[in-house]
Amino acid sequence: MTSSIVVVTGVACAIFWLIAYVGIIYRGFKDKTYGMPIAALAANLSWEAAYGFFINPFGDHIHTLSIAWFALDVIIFYQVYKYAPSEFEEPVRKYIRPILFAAVAVAYPAVHLGFFEFNDPDGEYTGFGVNFMMSILFVTMLISRGSSRGQSLYIAFAKFMGTFLAWLATALTVTTSTTKALPDSFWSFWADSLSHDKYPLTPLINYLYLVVFVFDILYMVMLYKRLKADGIKPLRHF
Repeated sequence: MTSSIVVVTGVACAIFWLIAYVGIIYRGFKDKTYGMPIAALAANLSWEAAYGFFINPFGDHIHTLSIAWFALDVIIFYQVYKYAPSEFEEPVRKYIRPILFAAVAVAYPAVHLGFFEFNDPDGEYTGFGVNFMMSILFVTMLISRGSSRGQSLYIAFAKFMGTFLAWLATALTVTTSTTKALPDSFWSFWADSLSHDKYPLTPLINYLYLVVFVFDILYMVMLYKRLKADGIKPLRHF
């Protein structure tokens, strides 16, 4: 059993990710584009399908909430299908829809097998491997588009907070228990979390989180500047 603070933090993580997804969907329809890079969507959709429906389904609150994430990702998939051709030149435009389906078909087995190959029941390696890729791709999508279409600071911030709270929930998992509601101190929490070397918080997982944080902050800074350059007030752009 996990401590109550882990459950609360995990639910807060899920809520911020839901906000990010809803924001992506809203801006996508508003701007007639898609707001999640195609490779990131394929991997993300695959992770949520595997975790929500096939890897211990309904096993805990995160497994259950993954179904809501999956449902929203299906809408984002539709947006990519609808709007992606207008984002590319020929000959890519002609093939982008088959590429979308192929990306999901390739990604799902890789993600599903990853849970077992890496002995990853909590989805740490797989989930933050996907997040690692996603954070880098959001930066590259912003650069390649040369505009802020499909994006907002609120989406970027919600994604950052969702990731931070996911790390916090994982760190609290290894530093608390049902009989120890909170870490001994703020400093012991950080020291124990960053030096922990066993699943679900290993040096590799901490590294994945760190890279995601760096790229998410970089993305927020770049997006803020891009919105200003586009003549948009960042804090009024939902």
